[in-house]
Formats: sequence, structure tokens, C-alpha cells
Amino acid sequence: MTVRFNTPWSTTLPPRFFKTAQKERLCRRGPPTAFIRRNDPPVPMNGPGELWKRTDELRRRLEGRGYRTSEPVPIQHGLQFRVGDGGVVRVYGRKDGRVTVDASQVRDPALRLLVEGAAARTGEAVTSLLERWPQVGADESGKGDYFGPLVAAAVRVDAFEAAGLAARGVRDSKTVSDAEVSRLAAMISRECTTATEVLMPAEYNARYAELAARGRNLNDLLAGLHAAAIGRVVSGGPVGVVVVDRFSATPRVEAALAACCPGVPVLTEVGAEDRTAVAAASCLARARFLDGLALLSAEVGVTLPKGGSSPAVVRAGRRLVEEAGPEVLYRVAKVHFQTTGRVWKG
Repeated sequence: MTVRFNTPWSTTLPPRFFKTAQKERLCRRGPPTAFIRRNDPPVPMNGPGELWKRTDELRRRLEGRGYRTSEPVPIQHGLQFRVGDGGVVRVYGRKDGRVTVDASQVRDPALRLLVEGAAARTGEAVTSLLERWPQVGADESGKGDYFGPLVAAAVRVDAFEAAGLAARGVRDSKTVSDAEVSRLAAMISRECTTATEVLMPAEYNARYAELAARGRNLNDLLAGLHAAAIGRVVSGGPVGVVVVDRFSATPRVEAALAACCPGVPVLTEVGAEDRTAVAAASCLARARFLDGLALLSAEVGVTLPKGGSSPAVVRAGRRLVEEAGPEVLYRVAKVHFQTTGRVWKG
């Protein structure tokens, strides 16, 4: 899990703070490992210099236990350093003067616990950002489907709403039938603050081509949709934390997500659909995807199947090309998929 904060002194950071962070591959889910002083009064930081001092103190404690650490390097709103044989620790400064330590990228559980203890002894008590309410969950649907739109959804819930949704069956949409997901999405829309961004194939293909020409990819497109949906929900009322089902660990993608809600921590987590807020967003996104797929099917007179490259998907594509020509794919499909080549070969 990664944590992003926007701090008031971030605009006065020295130039070295704005160097692009080295890409980190985050492909594992672990327990929340953000450590925040909670009950003690905040200790004000005198700008970024204090953050360097606290980071060095944490490194000294780890080195005292026999672990090598690297020199800290700047990242957005904080610092990061390596510990042991590949773990990465990130330290963020909060606007109230407190410090957050993120050890989610430390792969060795024993070393992660040691970082926890060292962080606590330097003045940071252990707590979870996931205790904050209200929460906004965000998820997408259609990313791996050849036909149909790409959809991002965000849902805001308080603790009472989350418990009620879970009790009535809201869960990861991948475990829910199409009929039930439509019912759950209707309930979620009635009872919660929601926002969806739906990108139909014609616009999707145009925007994807534009991004590809600039060296960007699908994750950048998806980050923009997520940011738009999250921003609309966050603007509607107070939010304690935003949780996004992780789809990329690229720093520029995570920075785009953090920028949509200044002052609110954004967590990206693999398998975040276990969180009720994210599960609700996944149900809403999938329902809107199914709506878009049905609309396109009606327009072209062919039932467009779900999936990315199954024989049924290829057959449907070939039928469309035979009946309406290859240009029809740009209206109903994500043409950069390799499936397009299989369809045209037929």
C-alpha cells in the first residue's frame, strides 16, 4: 500500500525534491503500514529539513540492528530509502507537523516489523489510515474487455453506510452475477454519494492514440478517469481517506491520483475490493460497463460478449467486420488489443 500526502510546505521544497522518483514495482499486498502519531500532541516540523532529520534518525536505528540503508532520495512530499536487500521505506511529512512512515514495500515480514518498531521509537505511533471515515473507494471495469466502454467509479461511505452495504451483499463485483450487480449498483446510487466516468470505445480509441503518441499508456488514461470520479465525490463533503484498487505502481500515475484531492491521503492497494467502499465502486463500475455494452450491442445488432480474446469475442468481431466493415470496430471495441489482429485475420 502506498500513501500520498499534500503538505503546505511542499511548494517551498528545494529543487532536489522535484526529481522524478525511481520506478518501484509494487505487486504485493500487505497490511496497512502507515504510522502516524495519534494521541500525542503534534511536533511541528521546521520545513523539509526536519523531515530529513527524522528520516536519518530512523535509518540510524535500523543500521543499529545490522541492516544497511541507502541515502534518502526525494519523492513527492517526502523521502524514501532502501533497507536490507530491496525493501523501500517512505517517510512523508503531514501538514499538521506529524510524520507518516510507509513500510508497505518492505517484502520481508520480519524486517517490516522492525521498521514498525523503529518508527514507533522515533515518535510515530502505529495506526491505520483505514480507521478514518468517511471513505471514498474507487475501482474500474472494462479494462480487460475488448468490447464496451472503460468505466471508473468512486463511492463515498461513512462507517454506518459501509456496514449496511456489506450486510446487504455488496462485495467484489467479480463474485456477483450480472443481474445482482445491477441491483446492488442501483442501491448504492440511491444511498451513497457516487460518481462515474464512462469512456465509450470511439472516444477511448481517440484518447488512447493521443496518449500513446506521447509515450503514455492505458494506465495513464485510467488514472485520469479515476481522478475525475474521485474529485467529484471528494468535492461533495468531508473525506477521511481515499482507497483505490491498485492498477499501476508508476509514480506519475499515483501522483495523478493524489493530485485530485489535495489534503486527503490516497491509498492504492492490490485487492482493495475487500474494502466495502471499493467493493461498492467495483459494483457500480461494472453495472455501468454492462449498460454500455448492452447499448453498443443494440446499436450494431450483434450481442457483444464480455472478455478480452475468447473465441466468442473473436467470432463476434469477425461477424461485425463482415457485416459493416472494419471501421465498425472503432465504435465498439478497444482496437489496440491484440484481438483486433485476430479479428482481421479472419
